[in-house]
Amino acid sequence: MYTYLLFIHILSAVTAIVAIMGTPLIMSGVRTTGQAKFGLALQDKLAILPKIGGTLLILSGLGLGFLQTYLFREMWYVVSIALFFVILIIVAVMLPSGMRKQLVLLQQTQGESLPDTYRQSRRRSAWLEGIANLAVFISIILMVFKPF
Repeated sequence: MYTYLLFIHILSAVTAIVAIMGTPLIMSGVRTTGQAKFGLALQDKLAILPKIGGTLLILSGLGLGFLQTYLFREMWYVVSIALFFVILIIVAVMLPSGMRKQLVLLQQTQGESLPDTYRQSRRRSAWLEGIANLAVFISIILMVFKPF
């Protein structure tokens, strides 16, 4: 059972992580209102991947912990779970809120030039995406190297 859960855990991590790390790449090339609208629409479609992957990730991770109860006494495991919740708050709550705000700003824009209000909102989203990516990176390090 442990091997199957580990397989699901790794597969779900890849699914969730690719979408989380791909978001900044999609939006970094945006230069016009049309491109920004397309990028936000693409992000909206890709948002299902971290939701499915993240749900399976936490369930399989906790399942692994229940099969190997000593994991709940391992600091790397507890910190990984805490980081997951930071990532979850950013990806499931904060970023979608910013995306909705950005879309409203773009719909009010005439022409193809990106408004300053959009750029400010996008900078906040990019900052949050950076934090989420850093948390993902630290989680991977913790799970692979188990430093403490």
